[in-house]
Amino acid sequence: MSIKIIMLVLMYPVVFILYFVLKNEAVSAKNLSYGVSLTGEQCQAPEVQGIHAAYKRQMLHIFLFMFLIQVPALFIPWISVYITFELVWTFANVIAFCLPFAQANRKLKLLKQEKGWKKAEEGQLTAEIKSAGKIRKVKFSQFAPPCILSLVILIGALIKFYGERLWALSICIGSLAFITPLFYAIAVWMDRMSTLVISTDSEVNVNYARAKKKLWRDFWLANAWINTLYTAAMLFTMGWQGGIGGLFLPATAAYLVAVTALLFWIVNKKRKLDISYKDYMDAPILDNDDNWIWGMLYYNPRDKHIMVEKRCGVGTTVNMARPVGKAMIGLTVLALLLSLYACGWTVLLEFTPINLSVGNGYLQASQMKEDYSIPLEAMENLMMLEELPHLSKVNGTGMDNLLKGTFRIPEEGRCEVFLNPQNTLFIRFEYAGETYYMSGYDDEETMRVWEACVEE
Repeated sequence: MSIKIIMLVLMYPVVFILYFVLKNEAVSAKNLSYGVSLTGEQCQAPEVQGIHAAYKRQMLHIFLFMFLIQVPALFIPWISVYITFELVWTFANVIAFCLPFAQANRKLKLLKQEKGWKKAEEGQLTAEIKSAGKIRKVKFSQFAPPCILSLVILIGALIKFYGERLWALSICIGSLAFITPLFYAIAVWMDRMSTLVISTDSEVNVNYARAKKKLWRDFWLANAWINTLYTAAMLFTMGWQGGIGGLFLPATAAYLVAVTALLFWIVNKKRKLDISYKDYMDAPILDNDDNWIWGMLYYNPRDKHIMVEKRCGVGTTVNMARPVGKAMIGLTVLALLLSLYACGWTVLLEFTPINLSVGNGYLQASQMKEDYSIPLEAMENLMMLEELPHLSKVNGTGMDNLLKGTFRIPEEGRCEVFLNPQNTLFIRFEYAGETYYMSGYDDEETMRVWEACVEE
């Protein structure tokens, strides 16, 4: 149950983020409604207000359903099925909350056509003010402390795990440490992007650009520090326990809660910034609604920019008409398919029983495939155990009914594990300098294998 509660803490923020972000962005401070450009007067039209009222009702119903459906899911007894449910629930949230937004976007586009509100696209672009575009708020000295600390943590991980040849843990720490300078690179990239022109007054554009770039710098700097602290926590828990142990999930939960809180912060701050400048936003908005699919996805073959500022939400989005945009779509689809495949494989692992047998002078351990084949004559220090030592996973599978892969025991170091932890009988032996802990699907199978090994 503990892992379910932790996953609940990790996943529940998704429904709040999608609900509040899309609900608040339905009518933005930039005279954009559901990603459709309107004037202030048009936003107050009865037809627009009717669309807005229906949208708010839909969003509330979706929020309540997605929020409450998590409660019965806690009673799913199989961890692989529960994890799969959480993944599907997350994808379902994205689709369910975006669908009403897309429907409102379509209705507004049709309403603009009917009312004659749509303007010609040509001649509405506003040139960027050079002084605003040259504003820079990101400096390496600001990001140097977390970047250097992440490097020190990585070096510490290499030193710590080299002697025990726990390369998987070194790679894990290294991947986390790499993310910190990546945040710096993203901050620099966003700091150098074209600045949105909101006013015909140059000073307003400069002040708005300065405030927005400072906001994004603080956001990425906070992410860099949070990631550095998480990397240090992972080094501590893995270095202390020699594997992915009991502190991993609480530390990960704290990390994701912090990141979620930071997302709420940037959304709220960005919205307040736009509201504070609303009365100064007199620059004409480009009426290119047709280039915004559902008001969220940008597709414009005539625009050479790869990234543009979002109409909905905060940050930037990719121009899907460019090769980079198409590649990102392909990678997103691939990531989705791989996630579903991983869930299916996890379910198959949990529901496929392990098998331990002796035949032709070999101890054979298999589950869907042959995992181990060990000659009986080479096995040393064979013994039967009625209790397992403390095992910390280095890499492999750790479920209520299956432990398989490389683990670590504080008193012994690395070992290979293939067993059902719900059993009460286990076989321990050594082979080729490695220690093995194994069992059959149940105690009866384990005893049969033990007797066959002893006879040999």
